[in-house]
Amino acid sequence: MNREFWRNELEKTATANRFGRGYKLLYCPWETLDRHRLVFLSLNPGARTPLGSDPAERLVSDERGNSYEFDRSRSRSPMSEQFLRLCGFVHVAPAEVLTGVVAPFRSGNWEALTKRQREASMAFGRRFWSRALQMSGSGAGIVVCSRAATKVVVSLLGASLEKDFESGWGSCRLRRFRTGDGHLIVGLPHLSRFRLFSRTESEPHLRRALAGL
Repeated sequence: MNREFWRNELEKTATANRFGRGYKLLYCPWETLDRHRLVFLSLNPGARTPLGSDPAERLVSDERGNSYEFDRSRSRSPMSEQFLRLCGFVHVAPAEVLTGVVAPFRSGNWEALTKRQREASMAFGRRFWSRALQMSGSGAGIVVCSRAATKVVVSLLGASLEKDFESGWGSCRLRRFRTGDGHLIVGLPHLSRFRLFSRTESEPHLRRALAGL
């Protein structure tokens, strides 16, 4: 997994598909690909917050550390707080989490991308994560945020649904999948909208869904 190779691939894809708002693939240092206890993936980077003045920021990885931890005090995104609560929930330090997105090109929301852009972004994610997840080993569980991202990861790893749970939030469900070699994947709704880790009603359901990570 060569960082410069993937930087070049991101640039080529961004140019070919007119992704004008930049990209971000990993929310952690590149070396976390080799050493991690948990994988956390969401769908794609959202709109820029006041953290930087460049709306078209291009980042392959965040070499400062875990982005959600470093940007917590300045970011308006609810994802930072939800991710950190998740880490506390499963007793894993943010620095031990391989954190990223399935579709690395930034947009105000997923629907703001054209159909072609969504397909290109997902295709890139499948290429990258099909390799990266094979490096994770059987000891690293995977938590995926959003139904679309979960579908990609489950497909890449050939996992089957093991059980689904209530979430404590209406009809929203939590899903556990298992690969043939025992790899556990937990699919959550998108935490930017469904802030489950801030809800007392969701706690027992999350504990059941995340057990074993």
